[in-house]
Amino acid sequence: MSRGLLLDGSRILTGAFLLLAAAMLPAQERPLFPGQNQTQAGGAAGANNDALSLLLNQNNQMRAELQALRALVEEQGFELRRLQRDSLNRYTDMDERLQALENGAAPVTAVPDANSPEQTTPSETTPPSLVESPPAAAPDPANAESASPVAADPVPRRGRISTLPPVVLSEQQLYQMAYESAINENFERSIAEFDQYLSVYPEGRFVANAHYWKGQSYLYLGRFDEARDSYEIILNEYGDSPKLPDAMYGLGQAFQRLGDTSRARNLFNDIKRSYPNTGVANLADSNLQSLD
Repeated sequence: MSRGLLLDGSRILTGAFLLLAAAMLPAQERPLFPGQNQTQAGGAAGANNDALSLLLNQNNQMRAELQALRALVEEQGFELRRLQRDSLNRYTDMDERLQALENGAAPVTAVPDANSPEQTTPSETTPPSLVESPPAAAPDPANAESASPVAADPVPRRGRISTLPPVVLSEQQLYQMAYESAINENFERSIAEFDQYLSVYPEGRFVANAHYWKGQSYLYLGRFDEARDSYEIILNEYGDSPKLPDAMYGLGQAFQRLGDTSRARNLFNDIKRSYPNTGVANLADSNLQSLD
């Protein structure tokens, strides 16, 4: 009987030892789910690693493409500004020449008769007051009446210069000048020039753009109320303008700076819904994240 008890005790100890050994197995060696073996768990982990590597590669590729696009945009922007400056310089040079012709043109000098050797032509540097004039011949009384109109016109007709009308800039020139000031960060000047453009061409082709760039200038100057007013003109009166999404984004920024985060959030969400997968939608999304 004692021998049977010893056998039963050894069996109990063996079973307890086996249970303890099973409990001490590493977690990764146990089945994750009933019926799942170690091979299946390892395969799932490998698939997850492959998917993660693919996502990382795609992310790196997109970053490289984005950097290339940014470089291209900067290069094109620089070239565009250079062309705009060249155009403005040509216009300024032409305007200065016209002003010089209008204000400082020299009178035409009469050409002496080549057959009269006693007549001499004064040099260009000789003042007119130092050039002696021959004595005027006495008028014939019989011809005094007919000669009087000629005497009343002492300036030779060939020496007259007609007064040029004031230079009036075209719509393109006025807008270009104001836009040039804006991109060169002369914001106060650009606002005044856009106001001049809007007063001269209130129905012009670039009216919506002028209001937009006025809003941008006000925004950079920290004049958020005036920026809001400029953007709202586009939303209320020029709903079909290509500048509408940009104006909506600018208006959202103005509301955000003024502390009206509710209206700013609504505008940014409208941009994402109406213009998905665009640059302005990405900007709106970034601003939404900053509001949260």
